[in-house]
Amino acid sequence: MKKLVLHSDQIQGHKKVDLAFMELLGKKGPRLAYIPSQSDLQRRYFNEKVEWYKQFGITNLLYFDVDKEYDERKIDKLLACDAIFLSGGNTYYFLNSLKKREFLPILIEYVWKGGILIGVSAGSIIMSKTINITTLHDENTIGLKDYTALGLVDFEFFPHLDHNMKQYLEDLKKYSIKSNSVIYACKDGDGIIVNDHEINFFGNVLKIKNGEISTP
Repeated sequence: MKKLVLHSDQIQGHKKVDLAFMELLGKKGPRLAYIPSQSDLQRRYFNEKVEWYKQFGITNLLYFDVDKEYDERKIDKLLACDAIFLSGGNTYYFLNSLKKREFLPILIEYVWKGGILIGVSAGSIIMSKTINITTLHDENTIGLKDYTALGLVDFEFFPHLDHNMKQYLEDLKKYSIKSNSVIYACKDGDGIIVNDHEINFFGNVLKIKNGEISTP
């Protein structure tokens, strides 16, 4: 049974996605693992998430790095967690690190065995079959050639729609025609939860298909 949480970004005043995630968990004192898009050596972003999840009663967070501080001895602890969080950041860099550590199959198996996968921005984009959509807002600084990703959903996800909405929507309409993809785009604070074959939308999520914009 597939359980996925896709955030654009987590911001105060917009907690509906996280509250729905807690319902999806259905347990007290869950264990959550955090995988950064690149090494967070000072734990700045990790500590921000520690503080964020405290308000939902989650205090057991594991930091697991697939970049400079990778430690395969911690994989068992990672997979024992109730949910795994994939952070935001540069999508190309993040996907490259996951591929380098041969982690895509590990995450896919984790989901199919009942683990919940959470993404923010880049972490959400990686749940799709490809990260091609990233060309609209991210820079491929590492020269990544293979854009295939987790393939856990049959749509593409576009975050941060509120940052440059008019231009992004024009670009997304063109991209949807070229790629023949279904795209869900949303602003920070909004998101999507996939619970097996059921998709729930939170906030003003837009659907872009064949150059047309609608609400799902």
